[in-house]
Order: sequence, then C-alpha cells, then structure tokens
Amino acid sequence: MSRPVIPAEPPFRGLLFGLLLGLLLLSLVLPAPPVLAQEAALPVFFLRYDGGLGYEEIAVEAGEEEEIEPYSQRHRVTLRIKEEWSDSLVTNLTTAVSRKTYTHEKGSYTYFYLYPDLAWKISEKVKWTCGFRTKFTDYDEPDTDGHSKDLTGLLAKTGFTFRAAEGLKIMPLYQAVFELYEYAGYSRATQTFGLGISSAMDEVRMSARYRGILRDSLGEESTVDFRFNNEFGLNLSWDPNR
Repeated sequence: MSRPVIPAEPPFRGLLFGLLLGLLLLSLVLPAPPVLAQEAALPVFFLRYDGGLGYEEIAVEAGEEEEIEPYSQRHRVTLRIKEEWSDSLVTNLTTAVSRKTYTHEKGSYTYFYLYPDLAWKISEKVKWTCGFRTKFTDYDEPDTDGHSKDLTGLLAKTGFTFRAAEGLKIMPLYQAVFELYEYAGYSRATQTFGLGISSAMDEVRMSARYRGILRDSLGEESTVDFRFNNEFGLNLSWDPNR
C-alpha cells in the first residue's frame, strides 16, 4: 500500500498551538498562585547515581573452561531540585547525564537532559501539572546506512485533575514529543492524548484510563510511517474493612 502524502503543514502543529494558546488564556483568567501569602521553603536537593554492567560468555577452545567478559556498561547521574513555594505550588528542576558503552559492538551513546515541571493546586477541585524537557543524545557511530543517529528531543506535557464530585476525579492529559534527528529522515513527532477517571464509593474503588498515541513524520524529508495506538485499562478493588 502506498504511503499517504505528507501535508505541507503537519496537523500536530495546530494542536500544539491550540494547547499553548489555551494555557496562556487560562493563566490570564485564573488567580495568581498564593506564593507570597506564606514563606517559601528552602530548596531540597536530590542526587542519584545509577549504574549497570553486562557480561557475556566468550568462545573458548574445546576442553577449556568457559569464560565471561563485560560487554556493556552504563552510568547515569541525576540531580533534582524541588521547591515548595506554598502549599499549592511545587516546582522541580531535574537534570541528568548518562553514558552507555558497548565493548564489541556499535551503539554507544551519551545523553543529557533538562526537565523543569510544576504542580499547581488552583483550587480545592482543580490541580494543574505541566513540564518541558530538552534532551540531547549523541551516538559514537552512525547507523548501518551511514546516517547520524544524533538527535534533540523536545517534550511538553500538561494535565489536570478535576474533583468533579465527592470521590470522583477526572484526569485529562496531553503530551507531545518532537524528536529532531541530525538526519532529517528519522525525525518524528509523537502525541499522546489521555483521560483517566477514578471513583471511590464506600469500600469499592474503580479507576479507568485511556491513551491514544499518534506517531507521524516530522518535516517533509522524514520517512517515518504514520502509526496510531490505543491503550486502555480498568482497575477495580473492594475493601470490606472501610
């Protein structure tokens, strides 16, 4: 089946523009967060290290004992700074650098990202969260076709929690990821639309979620195929002790 013609103006741009415009209008009509009404707490720092080593069996001559040797290693350092401006506004700034290397094969890479996010309790019934991440990934070698795999990833996400009634929460979300490869043929955009519902009635709790994930090419030179996935789940619990 032939590939559909890519429009000159990708459809996700209009959706993203509408989202940003809606958030701007929302910030104008909503009251400012009461960060000045109480003394802000001092920042809290979190420093984390993750590592990993992979081993594999190596070929030996007949009659010799089996041997293993390392074939990959991974190191990552993450720093998160959390600030509680008030009981209703919390921000985080997360940054990380990671390095993964392979001993006998290609694919070694390094990445760095910066990720600020916030959670704002606008009222007793409405909470808003959003975040923006910039990630740079650098590969040591090109792919098998000689194309660079280096890329810059841009992520923007936002979500709301509405307490519609006693014990009922509605949680819409939206996320957009733009992967801008040095080789334009690999560039792509992924959008996620989601909705979650949570309900609690006495000893019965129920939650449901839906995710629509749309992936498409980014730019006229991209050769990424269109794809749309649907994910959903349902959870039900009963606690007679409540």
